[in-house]
Amino acid sequence: MSKSKARVKDRISALPDEVLCKVLSCLDIRYAVRTTVLSPRWNNLWTSLPNLCFCNDYFIDDDAFMTFVDRVLFFRDSSDIKKLFLDFDEPKEEDFSRIESWICTAIRRNVVELDLSVNLYPDYKTFELPRSLFTCKTLEVLSLKSNFIANPPKSGCFPSLKVLDVLVRYPDHDNSSLGQIFANCPVLEDLRIEGPLGEGHDVLNFKISAPELKRLTVGLDIDSFDDEKYNFYINAAKLEVFNLSAGDSSVFSFEINAKSLFKANINLSSCCVHFDSTNGLLEAISDVKQLSLSTRNLEGGVPAFDNLNHLELTLGGSTCWRYLIEFLKRSQNLEYLVIKHDCGFKHEDFTPPEFVPVCMLSHLKTITIASFKGSQDNMRVAQYLLKYSEVLNKMIFTISEGLPSAEEKALYKEFLMFERGSKTCQVEIYN
Repeated sequence: MSKSKARVKDRISALPDEVLCKVLSCLDIRYAVRTTVLSPRWNNLWTSLPNLCFCNDYFIDDDAFMTFVDRVLFFRDSSDIKKLFLDFDEPKEEDFSRIESWICTAIRRNVVELDLSVNLYPDYKTFELPRSLFTCKTLEVLSLKSNFIANPPKSGCFPSLKVLDVLVRYPDHDNSSLGQIFANCPVLEDLRIEGPLGEGHDVLNFKISAPELKRLTVGLDIDSFDDEKYNFYINAAKLEVFNLSAGDSSVFSFEINAKSLFKANINLSSCCVHFDSTNGLLEAISDVKQLSLSTRNLEGGVPAFDNLNHLELTLGGSTCWRYLIEFLKRSQNLEYLVIKHDCGFKHEDFTPPEFVPVCMLSHLKTITIASFKGSQDNMRVAQYLLKYSEVLNKMIFTISEGLPSAEEKALYKEFLMFERGSKTCQVEIYN
């Protein structure tokens, strides 16, 4: 062996185990195990890897996959497991006990992050989570992407869990498993609920109670039927950010106790949403300072948003301009407004209100009209806002893609001719 090769070998061998384990952690676990053939120095390094990722897609059959997982966990040294990711597609029911044993092994090794994706077929099958999972003192991040059953203890549940990500498929009728999890997280800060919900439930109740929860994200793809209703009861005094995304014509009901709610992102772009007394969503979030709302159509009333400072509206449908005015009227302290109009839907003509909204006279400083296409209604809205916003500092137009440069220049000239309620207002156009 040449001296240069020897020096290279010596330098690698001199690296501490911690560094070499980080190198191995970048590899697929199958290849990390195979490094034992390199030299005696590498023989046992893979047995102390902090992060373990197992996916049955990479194996010729499930038996080979399960044997490999058993081997890795059996020959592991006494070091802790920081993260375990398990992706097992369509396991047999007789294999559930082995999956449970893997989870329990990670728990005994003080796992911090656990990501379980156990895809069952048919979808109505369920996998019961081991009870030791709920009392694990080291677990801080948990992702459950499986149709599971949970039977947590009445006390001492999830003592350290801060992040919970749940994929909901075919939940039981009364959501008892979900309810027991969502109501037993004393230090949870970030909760994410996603998944497709189909027919088969007259009523689904999502009851969330978490005293330390700061961020809640709900993303449900719902096929709603006439007699179905989806009720959300959220008790989270420290909740700061609420994100909601749902498809189809869902029937919602909301009760939210969140005194610290600061920001809400509501994306119901494919829904015709009824914001009225039977729904309660806008009322529940009416104290926010920042609101992003995207929806195809709006029906019903708009509550007062006395604290709203920043509003982003993506509107379509026949009532879009009416609701733009309603939000301006009901948001007296609004300073920043972003408007995006979906011209793909039939809509009513823009009609200015009889009285100028208070926010336009005293607070509104910046207006952005996104994806501006230069339609007649777009121009009327821009002209109205520019004329009657008396403290406006800046109006920004982002031009829709595909608009010829000649038309863009013509629009800019037309904007410069508009009457301005604020002498200090600047008009800016961007592609």
